[in-house]
Amino acid sequence: MTQPVTDLRPIAHAALSLTEPPYLKHYRHSKFKVWNGVALHASELPGPGFNFAAVLVPDAPSLDELLPVAREFFADAEQGWGVLVEGDAGHPMEAQLRSRGWRVDEDEPAYVLEDLRRAGSVSDRSADLRSLTRPARPGPGSPSLALRLARAETDRQSVIAVTGAAFGAPPDFADLFSPPGLFADPGIGHLLGSVDGEDVAAVMFAVVGPTAVIAGTATREAHRGNGYGAALVAAASAEAAARGCTSAALRSGPKSRPLYERLGFRYVCQHRTYAAPPG
Repeated sequence: MTQPVTDLRPIAHAALSLTEPPYLKHYRHSKFKVWNGVALHASELPGPGFNFAAVLVPDAPSLDELLPVAREFFADAEQGWGVLVEGDAGHPMEAQLRSRGWRVDEDEPAYVLEDLRRAGSVSDRSADLRSLTRPARPGPGSPSLALRLARAETDRQSVIAVTGAAFGAPPDFADLFSPPGLFADPGIGHLLGSVDGEDVAAVMFAVVGPTAVIAGTATREAHRGNGYGAALVAAASAEAAARGCTSAALRSGPKSRPLYERLGFRYVCQHRTYAAPPG
């Protein structure tokens, strides 16, 4: 992994952890609050990856000060909650978590695309993605990918099917992750890509202040290696720019890092979540 571009960390911290995202309100039992610089997120989605206290400011409270507040806030998080920090940045909170035996639940690199001002708009219906961006890894005879913004209930079901298949998620979890309200929210966009009428790829973005948070980049296994993921992320970035965003941010899995780096995203830091011990 390349060296982090640390001056872009404030964009990643604000968009990915410290600001209430527009999608949170569409989940049951969702809550968000900022307490002494710590941003607490909670919802019906399971585990510390979705129920966490983000401790990213330098003068944050200690773990002992945070625990009573967090335990009350996450009282309904039946599958656990966690504390998110910037990994290996020397923050006292990470040292305190390690000293007490908290385990790492997620450790994801945060990426930022600093300037979206040159991105164009995406058609509301369909477009040949080759007119928006060339596939990052075009294969011989790769079929063209048609793009549309997901709006109808049938589109929601397609997003659920594509992402569930791509990530190996059970149908009930994929459905839980994509409630109907997401698709009518002007601060959220879903894009679907199809080949010969079959939906094979999807991506989501959310407008968080001036930044587009991109998530859920998914391509069915049989269609990988054609650059469809890169094309969809580029198209989502362009659509977010048309809605007023000036930057984009995301967290990446290990296999997707080269894709995002080819598109101009720059690695800025690790967002590391420690799971709270039982009790």
